[in-house]
Amino acid sequence: MNDTSKPTPDSPPAPAAAPGPLLPRVYDLELPGCREAQLSPEEVDHFKTNGFIVKKGLIDPFELERVADSVWSAAAQLRFPLDRNDPATYTLPKDHGLFPETEPKHTYHDGAGIPNYFGGKTGGWTWRHYAPCTEDWFLERTARHANVQAVVRQLIGENVRPSERCRGLYVVFPQSSDLDGGLSMHTDGIASQLNCMIYAAACPPGGGGFTLWPGSHRSCYYHMETEYNMEPKEGYAELLAEIKATVEPVEIAAEAGDCCFWHPRSAHSAGVNTTSQLRIVVPCDFQQDNPTEPLPPYSGYSLRKARATGKSLSPENSGKKDELRLQWWIDTREFTAPDSPPRRDMWEDWAI
Repeated sequence: MNDTSKPTPDSPPAPAAAPGPLLPRVYDLELPGCREAQLSPEEVDHFKTNGFIVKKGLIDPFELERVADSVWSAAAQLRFPLDRNDPATYTLPKDHGLFPETEPKHTYHDGAGIPNYFGGKTGGWTWRHYAPCTEDWFLERTARHANVQAVVRQLIGENVRPSERCRGLYVVFPQSSDLDGGLSMHTDGIASQLNCMIYAAACPPGGGGFTLWPGSHRSCYYHMETEYNMEPKEGYAELLAEIKATVEPVEIAAEAGDCCFWHPRSAHSAGVNTTSQLRIVVPCDFQQDNPTEPLPPYSGYSLRKARATGKSLSPENSGKKDELRLQWWIDTREFTAPDSPPRRDMWEDWAI
């Protein structure tokens, strides 16, 4: 009796399974100077090569307690059934459909935006709390903190644009099942020069820590038509897919007060939280202050939207400063016009 389960010699080989994305490893490198505000040569080299550095204990955790407390105050106002002392309650809002409906993330409201946003590709496990992030007490503990500003000046120069807001408190809830979502690699569509993730609370390995693909900042920078604007060349999606398949991402597990400074062209993602803690970080944006730079012309318009609708980009069409950003939660220009191609030396206008 013939065994028909065996392939004949003429049978085509079974197709190979497509390689999946590489899983992140926890970043555990402690470079010389990582516990000081002063940059070391090793940190400068690491930033240029990998697109990020981690400063340990840059902010005293005591200073960040009020920042983290604001998350719990907001949760109480939203009537979330969270008990700060009982991590078993942290998944209840998603498990029982208790996240309130919010306006779309880009809702402008003349630059004021919205107080909270829930959603994302992680199945609703992310919460952005925006409300306190323009207040002086908040900024003095985060983007305006003396140690943070010291690192920023060493990276991009002394003439730093004053910080007017942080992006928000970005919270990642614990997952209750493996089906709740994974990494969502992307690059930001803004004209920033330097970014920082400030950890307002401890984030252990597997706790949803900020995740980057080392070295991706260089590939993505040179795959743009312009230096700062989000104008990718043809094949950008394929480039990101290649990075995802071939570059091992790193997850930044951290203590309260640790800060990850990173290049805004870096491919990155919120991490996946498989712990019993909330991940609470504060993203900040920085750029050189250039008062002579023309303001983006249209209130609430991205560069791509302006061009798609046939709008002129002439500076005389500029509006008020607080009405310029479609991504109102980001403390940087939405786009710059005109912009020049990427530089041969991408660090030419940096201080490193």
